[in-house]
Amino acid sequence: MQGKWDAAATEYQKVLHKNPNLAGTHFRLGRLLLSRPNPGPDLAEQASKEFEKELQIDPSNAAAEYILGELARQNQRLDEAIKRFERASTLDPRFGDAFLGLGEALVASRMFSEAIAPLQTAVKLEPANPAAHYNLATAYSRTGKKAEADKEFAIHRQMTQKEPPPDNPPQENPN
Repeated sequence: MQGKWDAAATEYQKVLHKNPNLAGTHFRLGRLLLSRPNPGPDLAEQASKEFEKELQIDPSNAAAEYILGELARQNQRLDEAIKRFERASTLDPRFGDAFLGLGEALVASRMFSEAIAPLQTAVKLEPANPAAHYNLATAYSRTGKKAEADKEFAIHRQMTQKEPPPDNPPQENPN
């Protein structure tokens, strides 16, 4: 891809012309469409169609489900996003971003209690992800679990604070 979107798209189209049911090709074409700078709604819709085609060929493609979930969440289609993220996390129980996406969609839907379990899983799978800690803290806070919320907010703060400049500037070498 490396910035040559049209050339790459042409190559993928050639591959699909020869074998329209080759697993992975529709997924790669969808990713390519979304990788363009400022893809806009038309390219996002085209990409969605490619991910759907990929799922017809390979229903076990957790990444395609996840991306469709992200696109749905970005367009405030939260019910669809929840279903997509649930499916992605079921297909790949080690896919931390799928659990995070599910938790974020549940929080956005104000389903705070339901968001806790997937967000706890996201934190376990991706302990260095500040968004997972923040969303888990929010879900805890909204369900009255103040101590747990405070702990997660503290972790999030620690992860997102910038390093202070060193107190001692480097010394000149006397030699």
